[in-house]
Amino acid sequence: MIFAELYRDGRPQVVLERGLDASAGAWAQLAEALARGVVGGSAERIEVRVDVFLAEVAVVAGVRKRFRQKFEFGPQLTEQLRILADDRRRRESALHGARDVAGTDLGQELAASGFRRVLKPFQLENLATLLGLPHGADFSVPGAGKTTVALANFALNRARGEVEQLLVIAPLAAFQAWKEDSAACLSAAPRLAVHTGATSLIRDDLDILLTNYNRAASDYDRIRAYVARRPTHVVIDEAHRIKRGEQGVHGRAVLDLAYAARRRDVLTGTPAPQGAYDLVAPMRFLYPGQDHQILPPGAYSERDGREPTVVAETSRAIGRYFVRTPKSRLGLPPTTFEVVARPMGQIQQAVYEALAGRYRGEFALGVNDRRRFTRLGRIMMYLLEAATNPALLVAGSDEHDQDGFAHPPLELRGDEPLARLLQQYAAYEVPWKYREIERIVAEAAARGEKVLVWSTFVRNLKILRDRLSAFHPAVVHGGVPPADGAPPGAITRDGEFDRFRNDPDCHVLLANPAACGEGVSLHHWCHHAVYLDRTFNAGHFLQSQDRIHRLGLRDDVSTRFTLLLSEGTVDDAVEGRLREKIVVLSQLMNDPGLVQVALPEPDAGTVEQAVWGDDEAALLATLGVRA
Repeated sequence: MIFAELYRDGRPQVVLERGLDASAGAWAQLAEALARGVVGGSAERIEVRVDVFLAEVAVVAGVRKRFRQKFEFGPQLTEQLRILADDRRRRESALHGARDVAGTDLGQELAASGFRRVLKPFQLENLATLLGLPHGADFSVPGAGKTTVALANFALNRARGEVEQLLVIAPLAAFQAWKEDSAACLSAAPRLAVHTGATSLIRDDLDILLTNYNRAASDYDRIRAYVARRPTHVVIDEAHRIKRGEQGVHGRAVLDLAYAARRRDVLTGTPAPQGAYDLVAPMRFLYPGQDHQILPPGAYSERDGREPTVVAETSRAIGRYFVRTPKSRLGLPPTTFEVVARPMGQIQQAVYEALAGRYRGEFALGVNDRRRFTRLGRIMMYLLEAATNPALLVAGSDEHDQDGFAHPPLELRGDEPLARLLQQYAAYEVPWKYREIERIVAEAAARGEKVLVWSTFVRNLKILRDRLSAFHPAVVHGGVPPADGAPPGAITRDGEFDRFRNDPDCHVLLANPAACGEGVSLHHWCHHAVYLDRTFNAGHFLQSQDRIHRLGLRDDVSTRFTLLLSEGTVDDAVEGRLREKIVVLSQLMNDPGLVQVALPEPDAGTVEQAVWGDDEAALLATLGVRA
């Protein structure tokens, strides 16, 4: 006999215990199949992550048949398997059945449930599709009302007796939208609380608990207890943040919460900015143990997930599990792009060439060694800084830069030419991109307009804050706290957004996409965004555009994006890679209009780029190193 039970206290895991009469061959085959998820145990006991056990249920069945091995499942594991079997039946029924989009009846049911906001036709269609699935994904573009549809989903499921409470895991920037929309949509006013960490009170009578990814992971046990105490609808907002799955702290916590939830939904307008692989973790959250039945094998490889055949196969496989309202359905006025590509100043050019030459020599290694070269990300940051403002190189990252962009100052030896060039730079040159930003903002202010300036680096934002002081800039980055939990008198991101929106003297918002590229609406106040620099992160680029180009724009509004590129630098490689990734995302989502609305036309000043297999190859190419 082999006994197995699911234990949900703490992180969920399945414990298998070998009885005296259990077959040695059966036990060995189980141990081998479950090895990648084993977290503890002994020779007679296996403790394994629940997601791995469920993914290998077919192996358990095979062992039972091959070795005629008896298994006994405990009550919790039996119940979990029953729930997943029901999910699978409902999923397959939705996959093969006709979609029910009876918007009129659904609208009436919503009104009867106390839902106050009237949904637009495309939102009713999305809601009907999601309700037909046991768990679903809303991949609509930002501004299409994903929050409203998710709240309608919750309201109907609560009225039907399926769930009683809602947990929302979202970025801090999205909190305000969830609070405002919950109050506007639900009647009576919901009992909503913001979870601020391990010391915050989680009341028993809540309707909605709002937390972010860091807090959910660090206070996992209490968040899981909230989900488990009553039937709970769990919504993951900006779900592309869990794409690392079990390899990331946030992804691991979210995937583990799936087993305690009654209903699960994911929301993101950029679900797969790197390719089909980005869809694995969201599917594992929605359908634990079933993702391999949904996604093709190629989607599980980061490299193969960008291949055209894998992209096409994945697009077909997931088509019935998500809804997407494209921008073409929103009736938005078109966007216009201006690509400003200029040569750098003489000293800046010399700095960039010296830096590129240094790393070109270091990459005289084998291909495999280059792929393992741990400094690649750091080199990318240095090249971006050199192409924008070389003075940043000797400062290193700001303490408020996001983790993925943190890096030390460039290591210099006092007698090398690069060190002398950097000493001369600040005294003799001003970055051309800074001068262009100053010109754009000054001209906009003279017309009474506002401008949004994006930069990856917090130090750029701080320098520009001083250079643009005459225009009373608002500044938002990772070091500017939200209003919830901020000390009295502190400058908060909510306050800075309000100042940009409502203060006529504030003509510019300086921001970085990592901190405020999500969950913020600025389209009623600002219609021009300028990119000082960009990275290979297509999600950041797309999300940042949607702050000013979203549902609610007047027909006569022209939304403009200006891209500043230093000629012959890493900026060109970034432009090429972003184009490749956005094309792949449009193919996965069957949304060809995404390319037209989110990218400049190829003849609008962009440089024709070769097709690279990955970001590393693009970086090596810009250094002149063959991959």
